[in-house]
Amino acid sequence: MSKISTQPLIIGGSNRSVNNVHPDLASDRRADAAFVAFYLPSSPEERPPYIQGRNRTALFISNIEHGLSNVHIATASSLLENYPDIEVHYASFSGLGNKLARVSKFAQAKTPAAREITYHEIDGKAYFSILPLSITPPGSAGIANFSSDVQTWISPWDVEEHMSIYNQIGALIDEIDPAVVVLDTLVRPAVDRIRDGNWMHAFITPQTTAENFIGDQPLTSGFGFPVPYKKMLENIYLNFRFVYAAMMTPQLNAKKAVLRERGVKDPINFFNLHRPDIPWITMTTNGVSIPLDVVPANVTCAGPILLSVAPAQEQDHELTQWVQRSPTVLIALGSGFKYPVDYAQAMTGAVGDVLSKTDLQVLWKFDKDGDYSDDVLAPLEPFIKTGRLRMLNWLTIDIMSLLESGGITAFVHHGGSNCFNEGLAAGVPHVVLPLWADLYNFAAIAENVGIGIWACKDQAQIGPQRALVVPFSKLQPVRDPM
Repeated sequence: MSKISTQPLIIGGSNRSVNNVHPDLASDRRADAAFVAFYLPSSPEERPPYIQGRNRTALFISNIEHGLSNVHIATASSLLENYPDIEVHYASFSGLGNKLARVSKFAQAKTPAAREITYHEIDGKAYFSILPLSITPPGSAGIANFSSDVQTWISPWDVEEHMSIYNQIGALIDEIDPAVVVLDTLVRPAVDRIRDGNWMHAFITPQTTAENFIGDQPLTSGFGFPVPYKKMLENIYLNFRFVYAAMMTPQLNAKKAVLRERGVKDPINFFNLHRPDIPWITMTTNGVSIPLDVVPANVTCAGPILLSVAPAQEQDHELTQWVQRSPTVLIALGSGFKYPVDYAQAMTGAVGDVLSKTDLQVLWKFDKDGDYSDDVLAPLEPFIKTGRLRMLNWLTIDIMSLLESGGITAFVHHGGSNCFNEGLAAGVPHVVLPLWADLYNFAAIAENVGIGIWACKDQAQIGPQRALVVPFSKLQPVRDPM
């Protein structure tokens, strides 16, 4: 039976550290400790006490995309290893079951007493499968497209999809009766159901405090920080456009009205997601994050929270040997990104130039967007034949394990928080090709603090070949043509 509790929630038994969080970068307040034992003070809004279900039982709910879910999976994995008496459940959309089974197997290899994660598949569409993934340039050039998409980014599911997920989460709560529900901020139907039921919960997010608690910081601007004087007026304009777009949401408001009629108490409340009595765990690292003057007291800045389930050698011995034979550039622009023909042409030219002028080799995660001829990739055939280039549509080794293998000399990625923190924790230089509006912060930070390069800074996308060749060529001195 569930019970009402105002006491500290203890779902673990010992004060052991999180081995998934990099020891040199994480805050002393580790991610699992933050919700293994926390105290919920009385709410200023005078809410009734949150409902606490069966002790030592946790339910994670997240999207399936690696950049969104890895923080939750890493934390769940750490619980299995460090607190084997905890019963861990995980709910997500189709496609995550095999990964969770692999995580459970690895946790049990390290801690034989560890349980398996119990997976519950949500019947519905995954977040990024619905979104319009249009490329948005930084600054004023991209604010119009970004603003028009805000309503969808907040919650892409229509009313029927929202209610279906909402009801499935309610059924899971009745079945599992968890002590705490660990939420993804972007699964809004789940957030609504947990809060309507007044269930004890916490948030873990791959984003930093700058994205979660915007304040006066620049957003999607591509500006340095502090904002240069010459950019202040434009930054004010960008923030105004964003706030206006977030507040004036006729389509979202219409959806919310119908959801209220269907019994959802406070649907998709964009401005009240954070509560001072709910733990909020974020991948913020001092020195490589945009500083904020005020961070809420219940926010834990844990640094990188990363999933590294097995050494690269154990996952794919042959590929690991290849990576370690010569300095290797890893190109991976996010799990969901596919290359349209023009992007493939630009990247092909840049990779070919780098391979012809350096001794580097390249591991490129490549998947087509659309049906176009392989002739686009023809300039790279000589490098594939000599074994200096490998193109895979799916990596057989987790990216974190690849970076930890010692063979990767640079990591080319799209600027997602998970990729940024993986490169940061492994100490591998970044080449950032930001594709969407929420990714420019990490590109700017990487360059400003001297741990990477923001490629194609003046391009709205993966632009002309020459825009890529220059940053790529900085990765290693050009060979002597003699």
